[in-house]
Amino acid sequence: MIYIWSSCRYAGPMVLGNEGREIPEDLAKRTPPPDDVFCLPLVDSWRDRIWHMLEDLVTAEVKDAFIGDPPESVFSDDLSWLDEIVYEVTGRIVNMKELVVDRFANEYRAFRAGHGTRTNDVGPFYSHGLRYLRPDEIENRARAIFLNGQYPLGNEARLKDAIDDVDARNTSGGRPGRLYFAAEERSLITRIGGSGHYLVYGSEYLYCLGMRTIGEWETRQALKSIGRPTMFVCDIPMSMMRPHTLGEFAGMVIEYLFCELANLPCHALSAGAGSALSIAQDLPGRCIVGHYHPARVHAPY
Repeated sequence: MIYIWSSCRYAGPMVLGNEGREIPEDLAKRTPPPDDVFCLPLVDSWRDRIWHMLEDLVTAEVKDAFIGDPPESVFSDDLSWLDEIVYEVTGRIVNMKELVVDRFANEYRAFRAGHGTRTNDVGPFYSHGLRYLRPDEIENRARAIFLNGQYPLGNEARLKDAIDDVDARNTSGGRPGRLYFAAEERSLITRIGGSGHYLVYGSEYLYCLGMRTIGEWETRQALKSIGRPTMFVCDIPMSMMRPHTLGEFAGMVIEYLFCELANLPCHALSAGAGSALSIAQDLPGRCIVGHYHPARVHAPY
């Protein structure tokens, strides 16, 4: 797989409006999120708060026991190692994964994450929110972009074959009904994250239809001529987050805190750990904090 840098030299014209909603790309230059919004990359904003949230079970004695004899493996997906320490020290039987998820959801109102796309008009996103994939809408957009007479290979028959080939409506492998985010925005921009294609080309489904209809090189050029790579920073209400998803991130937080406590190597929150999440509904525009256009995006393909 070849990686390329995409920059604003590929930017098409933007529809004016909502410039006041643009925020800095650099986290350190932004207004900090409210206290009731969890932001994974801002460790200093939640470290002490999570410890306080668990202090009735994760006592000083529990911490000392962990430091004195760390488990051989400290995993985020299975917190049984912590269950065992809590039981040995306090005599209490707990399921720390379930407990942390419940308290996490009660402690915070929303979960901050980024959604990457490419657009020439941010206005509809603020007005109508972020919408999960509707194949019909993307297919109509494909007709407008790829069947406009500019591309010799572009015709309805080829597009129909592409639609059948991708089979986006297949419930076992399609993507309709889900809206995707990254808790760590950099994973949508950097080489390690490997997901920059969402910002360089926009809809993955649109890209797949295009390369089957008019060719891969032509599709890249067509999509890069529309608008600019755009990151929407969003506060997803906890009520929209699946318990399983919260469990994944709660586990990452616990792994990070305990490894930090004993100065152990930690994979959680590292560049390659992964921070993708999805919700099963549209996100209202009021949940969008702001947007920015990354200066550079590391894109696969």
